Amino acid sequence: MIKKIVLTAAGLLIMAFAGIYAFRYEESSAEKPAAAAGAADSSACIASKEYMKANHMRVLGEWRHSSVREGNRVHVAPDGRKIEKSMNTCLNCHSSNRMFCFNCHMYANVKPNCWNCHISPMEAP
Repeated sequence: MIKKIVLTAAGLLIMAFAGIYAFRYEESSAEKPAAAAGAADSSACIASKEYMKANHMRVLGEWRHSSVREGNRVHVAPDGRKIEKSMNTCLNCHSSNRMFCFNCHMYANVKPNCWNCHISPMEAP
């Protein structure tokens, strides 16, 4: 009898957590702007390759400030595309090489603080 009650309670808890997860996932994904859709095509980037090489840390700093301090999580590209201000937007294209950020920063002899808050692509499973 107690085994049946425990199994029933466990089943109800699992169903409740699944329902909460589904609701929160749907809520969080609703009305999100399209991130660079995972394509490695440079036209999907928010700016030209040359601009990003020279200014990516400025862009990331501006995105961090406007997202965290002002709550503005959407970047409008010059061509009118709406892009989510997120490290995932960048990593959608650049995650194919887990060493992408590390190799460039080692070459440039810089130590960015992105990974103080974000999970490094090298640490991702």
